[in-house]
Amino acid sequence: MRFIVVRRTKPHPYIKPLIIALSLITGMGLVAILLTLIGAHPFAILVTIAYSFTTPQVVKDMLLLTMLGCALLISFKGAVWNVGAEGQLYTAIIPIVWITLYVAPWSAGSPPHQPILIILASITAAAVFGAMWGAVAGALRAYVGIDEVPVTLIMNYVAYYVVNILVLGPFRGRYVYGYIRTDDLPDAYKLGINVVMQRTGNAFLDGFLEFIRVVVYYAYWVLAAALVALLTWVVFNHTTIGLRIKILGSNPEFLRAVGVDVRKTTVMALALSGLLVGVASAIYYLGDLTRLTYPIQAQTAGYGYLAILVVWLSMLELPLIPLSAYIVSSLRNAGRNMQIFGLGGLESTLVLLGSVLLTYSALRFLTEYEVRVVK
Repeated sequence: MRFIVVRRTKPHPYIKPLIIALSLITGMGLVAILLTLIGAHPFAILVTIAYSFTTPQVVKDMLLLTMLGCALLISFKGAVWNVGAEGQLYTAIIPIVWITLYVAPWSAGSPPHQPILIILASITAAAVFGAMWGAVAGALRAYVGIDEVPVTLIMNYVAYYVVNILVLGPFRGRYVYGYIRTDDLPDAYKLGINVVMQRTGNAFLDGFLEFIRVVVYYAYWVLAAALVALLTWVVFNHTTIGLRIKILGSNPEFLRAVGVDVRKTTVMALALSGLLVGVASAIYYLGDLTRLTYPIQAQTAGYGYLAILVVWLSMLELPLIPLSAYIVSSLRNAGRNMQIFGLGGLESTLVLLGSVLLTYSALRFLTEYEVRVVK
């Protein structure tokens, strides 16, 4: 008698959202139990986590992770594992700094249409740089046979040090008060809509108004995230390359049989993924980051790595990407809040994310596979 693992032929149609919900609930329960064992109050932990799902701080992270999640989805669908979004994110910022601070710096005498042109040029240049950085890893996988996972991971650190060299050298700012960083992005090029909200004294109403203020501020991000998601949908449903990428992930031999160059498809998958990371990078820099600080690896928020969690949690389904981005953003916010409220240090964030993902992995295995006894 022996045991074999086989894939289920007909998983339940609503199982994917259910897995996400159960992973979230079970993960929150596990972290509450673990932190209770080291002295934290379980009710305080659960209240903090629940509170973190409703705070305005999740808006920015959710929108950025939605864009990055869509970007990684393109390559992941083709079983091309781009774990290099972190490096692509910062590589794509390089031309933006050059354009906004050196090619066309803003001054009082600049023409009124200059901000629109420079913002569009920055987004385009960032997309091109992201695509080129991704294509390098794609070419190494396709034509040299080097696995893209270690390559894209190593390229993250290459990107860090390239940016560090530029910040230490040609990009080092003149108005930085002794800090090693670039000059701040001119206000005319910043993507944000500032709205002043008067406090009413009512805690619930003030919290709601603050949430609205944050959403309004990131209105450009909302538009960008919607366009990136739409572009991803168009690629997969209305383009030849999108169809080839999906087949690449399930049956690459079929592509070869019909005469499609699998190597070019692999490169295109990583290039398109990097292109969308570049778009997200431009929105992030123009709307929030606004300058680069040395050393960049100590300043990064790790969005490129978090985006990998977003894609896995979505189970490679585009409609679930925003939901996954919201969950990961909220859990990250919960980890920060638990540190602020004295419910744990950095380990609380890691335990929280790890508990959810561990539960998710187990549930996904149980719903997609079954163990059979063979005599």
